Amino acid sequence: MLIAMGNKHLVVASEDIQAKGNYRCPGCQQPVLLRHGKHRIPHFAHKKHALCGFSEGETLEHLQGKKQIYQWLKINKWCPQLEVYLPQIEQRPDILLKRKSQRIAIEFQCSPLSLERMLERNTGYQQAGITVWWILGAPYFRRLGNQKIVQFTQIYKGRPALLFWNTKTARLIIKHDYWRCSYSNLKFNQTLIMKKQISMLANKQYHQPSNEVNEIAIAAFKLTGRTLAQCPLVCHDLVVSWPTMAKPIILWRIGVILKLMEFPLFFSWHSNEWKKLLIITGRRDWLCPGCINVDMLRMRVIQQYTNDLIDAGVICYSNDHFILCRRPCWVNSPKEKLKIQQGKRSA
Repeated sequence: MLIAMGNKHLVVASEDIQAKGNYRCPGCQQPVLLRHGKHRIPHFAHKKHALCGFSEGETLEHLQGKKQIYQWLKINKWCPQLEVYLPQIEQRPDILLKRKSQRIAIEFQCSPLSLERMLERNTGYQQAGITVWWILGAPYFRRLGNQKIVQFTQIYKGRPALLFWNTKTARLIIKHDYWRCSYSNLKFNQTLIMKKQISMLANKQYHQPSNEVNEIAIAAFKLTGRTLAQCPLVCHDLVVSWPTMAKPIILWRIGVILKLMEFPLFFSWHSNEWKKLLIITGRRDWLCPGCINVDMLRMRVIQQYTNDLIDAGVICYSNDHFILCRRPCWVNSPKEKLKIQQGKRSA
């Protein structure tokens, strides 16, 4: 930790203060020692075998990054405070600041953190009326899976983002570039995206089968006699979306089409019933965010697919109800879909 009680005042660890001073942990009041050296940043540490619920083992990167973020906020006149203990919720954020009338906790996360533990900490901050910003360290710089992306997604200037701090450059990095289509990192060439999705569906069904693919492939064959690569054109997610599911969005979209086959033509759903139907279809695969409302991400995906189904004439909207107008066609050959898509681009 970077602060301790010394002579009834909070002291920030540095090489300039007395190394053998009488310092105590602000949380447990036990004695702590000032540590510093050639390869470590000045910090306070409990004596060996001391038990303290407010001081977890901190890496060099965590200590260094926390201090850099504090100094950066101070330069920008945000009046930050280091490691303020909040007794009403028994938590101590890395940094606490006040912007206008809003208190903001900043957590610099360098070690693994489960979603459950994160939600516990966020709930505590909510109870205290504090907004929390999660900033990620170097271990999170590597390629992240959908689960971790969704866990740490925050809204920055109205857009989903992940926040990182680079201790080597002492800079904040804001990443918005996790938008993608199923099985493809391409963003604009929809024909190439579709080709990649068709290829991957065939490969996943026959050469790299998984439980999620097998389950939907069997259901599709029973109902239509077709393979996943022969799915209707509308099943392809050709517009990028922020990660929201544990599996590719296209598998969920195929699942929705199979679900609609259980209903007679001209069946109607109230708007809330339609939303519930699409949520339930992916019930096992929606990922839970740690920082934002659970509906914020998945409703974008649901709205995009609803719009695509309306554009394809599968459903229509009238008087706050969605009506099943026709069943989309499964193709004999994936080339049929590519011709239709190429025709759309040239039109």
